[in-house]
Amino acid sequence: MATLFDIAQITGFSLATVQRVLEGRDSIGQEARNRIFLAAKLTGFKYGKAENDGGAKEANSKLIGVIAEKESFTNGLEHPLFGGIVNSFRNIAYKDGYDLIFMSKEMNSSISYIDHCKSRKVEGILILNSVYGDPEITSLASSGIPCVSANEFIPGICTVVSENKDAAFHGVEYLIEKGHKNIGYIAGPYLVNSPAAIERGEGYKMAIKAAGLKYKSEYVEKAALWELKPGFEAAKKLFTRAPEITAVFCASDQLAAGTMQYLQTVGKRVPDDVSLIGFDDSLISECSTPPLTTFRQDRKKIAAVCAEKLMAAMKGKGQYEIVRIPVQFIERESVAAVRKA
Repeated sequence: MATLFDIAQITGFSLATVQRVLEGRDSIGQEARNRIFLAAKLTGFKYGKAENDGGAKEANSKLIGVIAEKESFTNGLEHPLFGGIVNSFRNIAYKDGYDLIFMSKEMNSSISYIDHCKSRKVEGILILNSVYGDPEITSLASSGIPCVSANEFIPGICTVVSENKDAAFHGVEYLIEKGHKNIGYIAGPYLVNSPAAIERGEGYKMAIKAAGLKYKSEYVEKAALWELKPGFEAAKKLFTRAPEITAVFCASDQLAAGTMQYLQTVGKRVPDDVSLIGFDDSLISECSTPPLTTFRQDRKKIAAVCAEKLMAAMKGKGQYEIVRIPVQFIERESVAAVRKA
């Protein structure tokens, strides 16, 4: 069924203008009016009293919105976590008779998330990644539209995330068991509402202290983005400041790959000279030389729990909670024991 949003997209006019014209409340030129009415006719769009809440109640749209903005993740849905979650979530939604619609400010900054939801009669929203500090997300959380988040802590919205702290603790503990004492941490951006970098950093710090080692802030470097090039730059800063480091826990595989590239440029070998652990179990972790030891996030489980929580919210049974999903340690060839002198 065509919507006001469809007519706006076809004609190039704003959603507000289209709505006013179809309701007879706009003095726009005749040619433009004709174009809007023609688009409505050709698409079968129904306007009038019934469209404006004066008629019978409409059937459910069976649409779920997906918010996946690019910010600290420039590869968007190509990111292994987000792409995997969407694919699994989509399969679950389809079985329940729902379709997905992607909502992006990058693609259409003239309409708010709430207006987009209303125009497409979206029944619920899966939030994968939003622009940090976007007030529209706060408004969305209090709008009454059922939402679930698969990455960010948003007040009032149920969040499903990986067990970051325990995973990082285990990874650093594994390095310590291999005899490493000078262990660095390369993080992604520290954002209050995005837990991964901060929580993995907390797990790193806990493991260092639990082993009786001294926590050194100079062994921690934050990358500007969760990508390969920022990982390279972060590794350069870290090893320039602390060349004695023999192992690095990286908050993502992309950051680990960037670190590996930097180490190659300065003649250091992985794992002979420096051991590396990543996070995500992305394709790059298997294709790197050597293959990267990492953590696999359970995308299918995250998607299933997101679908369960969102469906409950759409039935009026939702509640605010944070659900943490365990990860799997994948041991490959990027970690070696410290050689005894």
